[in-house]
Amino acid sequence: KKGTIPQLLWGAGGIYACYMYYGSLQEDVFRFKDADGGKFTYVWFLQILEAAANVLVSFTMLAITGFTRGIPHELFSVTGFTQVLSKWCTNSALKYGVSFPVATLAKSAKMIPVMIGS
Repeated sequence: KKGTIPQLLWGAGGIYACYMYYGSLQEDVFRFKDADGGKFTYVWFLQILEAAANVLVSFTMLAITGFTRGIPHELFSVTGFTQVLSKWCTNSALKYGVSFPVATLAKSAKMIPVMIGS
């Protein structure tokens, strides 16, 4: 059975809603001040927690659905590393007061020169 346009819009809307909620939670972490006025500054610690959660969910899904043979692990490790680096850059921007939508737009703008040059 093929999907319909409303299903596509519902799915895309859900993805965007979850992403924006994730961004608001990220901002809350970096805007929080404790009783002494100190702010959260452990960007790498947060990054390790996110990566650990990703690994846990991934291995759980692999255990449920089964492993796929013939996947180029070297290429996936490069893309995984760049994703972790990108998240670290976003979290570092949040640490210095940049809002999540602005940080996301800045990361997305890196594609503009590629699209112009292609």
